[in-house]
Amino acid sequence: MIDKASNFKKEGYNCCESIIKAVNEDRDVNIPISVGTPFGGGMSVGHTCGAITGAIIALGFLKGRNDLTEKNTASKYSSEIMKSVKEKYGTYNCRDLKKKGVSCEEIIDFAYDELKKIL
Repeated sequence: MIDKASNFKKEGYNCCESIIKAVNEDRDVNIPISVGTPFGGGMSVGHTCGAITGAIIALGFLKGRNDLTEKNTASKYSSEIMKSVKEKYGTYNCRDLKKKGVSCEEIIDFAYDELKKIL
């Protein structure tokens, strides 16, 4: 298992890409890193944190349904991740997290740890 998903951020990946890359390596899957590119920097405008969207993208890939005959259980897990982030940091917003002094590396590792609890 990846010790720190944030190591990918240090290599130059954005927050969302870092989560996806860590999931790919830990789970031996191939979620395209490019899916996460526009979500870095809070969807490029400081809104919902890229680490959080990366965790939700990976969750959808691993737990999402493939057709309407399957039950949508991913939404329940997505809600759990969002609730954990809100409880710990009080916001999902990239700009607000930075104002509170939360580093990208911290939120990446937190979001990834929350995702791993579900998986």
